[in-house]
Amino acid sequence: MKFIALIVAILSGWVIGQVLLDGAVGAYVSVLFSYHFFLVFLIAYMDWSGGFKLPARQAVMVHTAVFIGLLFLCAAHALIPAFGIITALVPGLAFLEVDWIFGKQEKHLEGETVPVAPYSASQEDYSAFLHYLKQPGRQFAKVGRPVQEEYGIWLAERIRLRSANQAAAGAARDSQAR
Repeated sequence: MKFIALIVAILSGWVIGQVLLDGAVGAYVSVLFSYHFFLVFLIAYMDWSGGFKLPARQAVMVHTAVFIGLLFLCAAHALIPAFGIITALVPGLAFLEVDWIFGKQEKHLEGETVPVAPYSASQEDYSAFLHYLKQPGRQFAKVGRPVQEEYGIWLAERIRLRSANQAAAGAARDSQAR
């Protein structure tokens, strides 16, 4: 479906540039229309479960940078007719922009499971997890991962560290007893 929309975007840009408008205006409008047509299509039909990869300001800055790059390509097309072939393929850059702003959409495998804790968590564990959530750059956070899954992974690691600390403390007591 994406590639059909890409072909429609390329053809619509070509029709605008060759039939409807002429000269530099045709070059600018054809490239900008076809690019934004395909970009809107990709955003409208993407899986939104992952959310944004970048904050809104950075996403706007990325789009502005791409837009300025498109203007330079349009200027080159208006001056050098051979750039018409390159500008026809410009809508394909929308794939890159969507990747930069939203990140790659990861597919969750059916066999992937959340680690199961050997016991139910205490209020102390839950309070520690809430404190963990307030930290920037959380260790187990991943784009598209639900908080419940992150909690299960965090709790499994906490239990593993707790048992390792208890084993180390037991070994230290045994060496002191000798």
